[in-house]
Amino acid sequence: MEPTEVLEFDLAGYETLLRQDSKVALKCKHIFEDIYKKNATANEIFFTPDNVKYLGLVAHNEMKESLVEFVKSNLDKINKFPLVATGTTGKLLYKEAQVILSKKVKSGPLGGDQAIGQMISTDNIIGIIFFRDPLSAHPHHADIEALGRLCDVYQVPLATNPTTATAVLDYLVANEHMETSPVNSLMEDYGRQQAQVVQDKSNPS
Repeated sequence: MEPTEVLEFDLAGYETLLRQDSKVALKCKHIFEDIYKKNATANEIFFTPDNVKYLGLVAHNEMKESLVEFVKSNLDKINKFPLVATGTTGKLLYKEAQVILSKKVKSGPLGGDQAIGQMISTDNIIGIIFFRDPLSAHPHHADIEALGRLCDVYQVPLATNPTTATAVLDYLVANEHMETSPVNSLMEDYGRQQAQVVQDKSNPS
């Protein structure tokens, strides 16, 4: 067997090469892009993307019973949507409200909030009902804040108490056949800024 050499080429190495020889760096970039496109096409044969839009149900410990009661009172509307919930909340909803989830993620402190945040970024969340406990500290506070920020970025309706949950649920039912979500103009500005960053890096002065 002939010996094989492996070259590790990370982002830092690419940026260094970009400064030293931009033409070679751009050639490498095009090669890597071609490889990525070929692999992406091959992966599509074996992996079907999830195009489902879920309604997220989340609640802190002191608010779980409140969420269960809300779901019981609005079961006809809740059941119009595929549902995703964090660990313990999902178990309680099944046990006490006979709600069948389409998807369940880990409990919030174990990464559940981050998992739902990731689903927001892939356009798989139509709305979130997250009954938060405003009077207690939470070890995963940063994850909670990040989830709320992503809702703002992608303009996903977020309800944090029964009153706002009623409004969000009525909005979702009224617009359940809407195919696309409103586009955040800030995202368009961000996309243009990032494109400019790439262009500036690709054409160093």
